[in-house]
Amino acid sequence: MSYCVNCGVKLAASEEKCPLCNTVVMNPNDTGENMKEEAYSHRYEEYPGRKINLKYLTQIILAVIAVGVIVQTLCDFLISFNLSWSLYGIGAFGLLVCFALPALTKMKSPYIATMIDLVALALYILMIAVMTDGELWYYEFFLPLHVLTSIYVFCMVIFLRKKRRNYFRAGGISLLFVCLLLILIELLLDIFIVGKVYLIWSLCCAPLLLAIAVLLLVIAARPKLREEMSRRLYMNY
Repeated sequence: MSYCVNCGVKLAASEEKCPLCNTVVMNPNDTGENMKEEAYSHRYEEYPGRKINLKYLTQIILAVIAVGVIVQTLCDFLISFNLSWSLYGIGAFGLLVCFALPALTKMKSPYIATMIDLVALALYILMIAVMTDGELWYYEFFLPLHVLTSIYVFCMVIFLRKKRRNYFRAGGISLLFVCLLLILIELLLDIFIVGKVYLIWSLCCAPLLLAIAVLLLVIAARPKLREEMSRRLYMNY
């Protein structure tokens, strides 16, 4: 049994590179006499692959959906002489266009794209609430959850933009957010439906989520522990 000269991971006899750090295995006892010529070569020719034109593909998909939206709008108008149920399709198409803006334009900022998507989603749900006379549940239930979720989404975008990511810290913070979100959902449901706060099922889930979150945050705060886990689990943290 040999070990990697760079990170110390145990290596199998057949491995030519370290599975963790990709360091070439150098065995001084190997004279090369046992090497056999392979029946095929690992060398291959690389051909430049064609890249999909994402902008053009997005335009085609939106054009096809737009045709369907126009047809349903005409049907709605010809049947009822006004626009009623077709507004749901029109709004959904507008929401889809907002989601496709990064592919349609040269928008490079993920923060602006994320903000547009979140605002568009809030406006679409508001349109549904107005059409169904549900402004009460929109402002008292959906909007607080949407604001909290939007904050979390922005935090995740900031994390993914970092060059060096600590996935243990991200996992711990995510679980803390999920725990808070569950409590907020039950709190809003109790106030909106029952009129009284009980907090039963969310508090049952909270201890388990908190325990896992604390464990992940402790691992994230100890570099030596993360390094030891990476060696034993063959992963890059």
